[in-house]
Amino acid sequence: MTTPITINPHALLKPLKGYIVEDLSNADTAASAALAESALGELAAPLLQILSAGGAQTDDVALQFFPDPEDPSTPGNLFFWPSTRTSLSSSYADASSAEYSLRAAVFLSERDDYGAVYPAGFNLLLKMEASACELVRQLPSAVFEKLEFALKGSPLPKGFEFLDDIQHLPLMPGMRRQFLKAITRAHEVTTKSKRKAFEAVMLNYIWDETEPTRDFKAVLSTMASLFLAIHQQSKLD
Repeated sequence: MTTPITINPHALLKPLKGYIVEDLSNADTAASAALAESALGELAAPLLQILSAGGAQTDDVALQFFPDPEDPSTPGNLFFWPSTRTSLSSSYADASSAEYSLRAAVFLSERDDYGAVYPAGFNLLLKMEASACELVRQLPSAVFEKLEFALKGSPLPKGFEFLDDIQHLPLMPGMRRQFLKAITRAHEVTTKSKRKAFEAVMLNYIWDETEPTRDFKAVLSTMASLFLAIHQQSKLD
């Protein structure tokens, strides 16, 4: 079952109040990136607790914040990924091409053409390459059932779904079934487009300050638990 998370996303975002993408100066961009890194650093603590409680070793999982100066609306990403080195010179290359990774990002408030300001929030992403998808297939059904049970009992978080340009694939109901559907879809897209690289399966969630806090905590816990389950399964192969 998922581990309860007590962190408050509103408190994490509070230092970023007032930073609106359309108004950012160069100094504001640098400052917001530093604040985003700090917020995501605090977010890392409960995730590390979940991984540690599940038996993951500290040196098995790499953790790093990568700034993104090219996208001021999302100042950077916090990555968790298996610590096997694939690049001699770049930890970002390791993280971005990892077999599986858990990512978290802060996005800033934005103003539309009519002056309305949209709230800041978090983006959570679990990305799985082809080999990790096979690990997902091998996971016992009970893993998904426990996670699904933990999400039930209240309205499901809106928008907790797999990224797909064609099909709408929410995570629930039927978590294992939906995972297998997303994996099958990714293989079909890869084959049809004749791509050399696999069309990664990405489970995504976007939370802003208009959404319930409980949804953010539930999704964060679920994603961390899924990452842990995949990581543990990789040790069995």
